[in-house]
Amino acid sequence: MITLKKKFSDSYNFVFNKTVLMRVDLNVPISDHKITDSTRISKIVPTILRLLEQKAKIIIISHLGRPKGDWNESFSLSVLVNEIEILTKKKVFFLKNNIKSIKRDDVEEKFKDHDLILFENIRFYPEEEKNEDKFVKKLSSFADIFINECFSCSHRAHASISGIPKFLPSFPGELLENEILNLKNLFLVKNENEGVAILGGSKISTKIKLIEFYAKKFSKVLVGGAMANTILYSKGIDIGTSLHEKRMTQFCVDLITKYKDKILLPIDVIVVDKKFKTSPKVKLIEKIAKNEMIVDIGPQSRMLFYNEILKTSVLLWNGPLGLCEQKPFDEGTNYVLGAIKSNKNKNFFSVAGGGDTISLLNQLNCFNDFSFVSTGGGAFLEFVQGSSMPGLTSLNH
Repeated sequence: MITLKKKFSDSYNFVFNKTVLMRVDLNVPISDHKITDSTRISKIVPTILRLLEQKAKIIIISHLGRPKGDWNESFSLSVLVNEIEILTKKKVFFLKNNIKSIKRDDVEEKFKDHDLILFENIRFYPEEEKNEDKFVKKLSSFADIFINECFSCSHRAHASISGIPKFLPSFPGELLENEILNLKNLFLVKNENEGVAILGGSKISTKIKLIEFYAKKFSKVLVGGAMANTILYSKGIDIGTSLHEKRMTQFCVDLITKYKDKILLPIDVIVVDKKFKTSPKVKLIEKIAKNEMIVDIGPQSRMLFYNEILKTSVLLWNGPLGLCEQKPFDEGTNYVLGAIKSNKNKNFFSVAGGGDTISLLNQLNCFNDFSFVSTGGGAFLEFVQGSSMPGLTSLNH
């Protein structure tokens, strides 16, 4: 587990009247050129306002999507400017020019009429993901101080994440610091009778280390979604046409053999036919027909998972337990999420994060039921299983 040696407040001694490069995560969901969930933008507002109180001039760096080093206008950050202005109540200048061809004076000039400057998508530059030294130096030349407010990318050794701290005094942002402080609580569980992890989603292959880590550390790991289908398949259960990863069969066999008393799987499920033409039915897992597909956990499984949450004092949640993007197959996830609110343990601490979990919790109105919701995706999964993260270790230099 990584511990930060600096605090956001430590930057106050340096940022007064200085130009700050602030790396953030504005990779928000967009549909028809409109932001559908602005959570990640609103989360960085307190840090921005705190820095402005210190008379700092802020250059915001972010990515959007995966343009793979190409200047692709469909991934332009221009769509975010209005929302940033609304949430911060500050004037934003969008600098769409290629930063390799401009100088610091060109940027500083914009601060005369604007509070914030937003650079174009940092992943338009192939040098970003390659972490090229020349590009890192160019980025660093625009500012005096670096603030990493992008926990969600801190598992990547990219130029704007781990490169800049080699050239500028660097500090964690308030949000990043808060992420670390809260997620560290998951590591404080020392008694194997404590702690429940709920893991869902489609691919078990992306969460191998996570499952093993918490099967070893926590009292129970509850598995739903297509991840559960793969484990059920490995046990020789006919799952019909349900989504699963056949290549993960042996891993699941070994996992269940080693942790059979800790891993809890659905005992009943909701099924439909592959083309969604039949009405949803409740089936015990041993009764699934060859033409049926699992789309959610069943009522008995919901109660089983619900009761496990009521008993625990520490909870980790990652991913949906069914086909949540299509109603009514979000009902299983929604029901089990209700246990978070119902847990009356005065020391109960619950964390959610990873992938599309933020959107899921907002969709089901459960965001505020958790003690803490991480803005990280892959970074959340890396941190909560104790992996090293370049963006965090670089801040400690």
